Amino acid sequence: MPISQKDIKLLWGRAASRCAFPDCKLSLTQDSEDTSSSITIGEQAHIVAKEENGSRGDSLLTTEERDSYSNLILLCPNHHTIIDKNPKDFPVEKLHALKTEHELWVIQTLSQTGDLNKQARDIIYTTLIDAAVEHCHLSQWKQWTFGTLEPFPRWSFELPEDFFQFRQKVLITDFPCTLIELERAIKTLSILLHKAARVFQQHCKIQEDTNGKLFYDCDQFYKISQWNPERYKRLSQEFDDWLEECHQLIIDATKAANWFREVVRRDINPMFFAAEGKFTVTIPWSGDMGLSHTYLLPIYTQEEKDNLPDSLTENEA
Repeated sequence: MPISQKDIKLLWGRAASRCAFPDCKLSLTQDSEDTSSSITIGEQAHIVAKEENGSRGDSLLTTEERDSYSNLILLCPNHHTIIDKNPKDFPVEKLHALKTEHELWVIQTLSQTGDLNKQARDIIYTTLIDAAVEHCHLSQWKQWTFGTLEPFPRWSFELPEDFFQFRQKVLITDFPCTLIELERAIKTLSILLHKAARVFQQHCKIQEDTNGKLFYDCDQFYKISQWNPERYKRLSQEFDDWLEECHQLIIDATKAANWFREVVRRDINPMFFAAEGKFTVTIPWSGDMGLSHTYLLPIYTQEEKDNLPDSLTENEA
């Protein structure tokens, strides 16, 4: 499990982006000579090792706890190497003490009201980012959207509830109004996924697969028991219209996910989904040669971004 954005911000903020090793206090971001950006040289060192066979790895901590803020200390590369090569000289208790002393030094020496306000803003944003990763299933985007874009869509059972939870979290958040584009991207993503679930659930039914796992399957409501050409034609058109809306909402939500990724990487964390790349969708369809697929990389135009989320209708919010 990767270190959450919230824990990263907590660690860097409370350490004031400086090495926690005594008598070091090296600033762990440096201005680049070639660009206006900063180069990060700090390392998020584990107090109890991430792996059980690592330095100070013999512990009852779970995998999640090993990657949490409480088990991390911010160090320069040199001192990170020193503590890991000399675990007997730097046991768990000593590293916790070094971390506490450094954060106390930051509060007494460096912190001002403005710094605390910035930390509060950062926590709000990173909490929402972590919620998006979890509730929007960003790490499995290509997999879960595949089923939702089939000619007869099916959804994993947990998706609608997760999207609802994310939408609720966004609605109750007191946004700092400092990273405006990030806020707009988060709101847009939450609106579209929530609506996609609501529209799909208009015509779906709960099914159980061979392993006993529940899922939502589309209800082919145009199939009628007593033949009536006019009614069949009307229901078939309603089904096609509903299906088109379901598919388009998933494609639009993918645009929003790519916008969200772009802004997070620019404003918060350049490594956010850097290795995984942009979000894509795969649309299955039947042709003369059998089942085939269309691959899409949905991206908003700048004009579309400028009008979001305001351009979404009230019933979508």
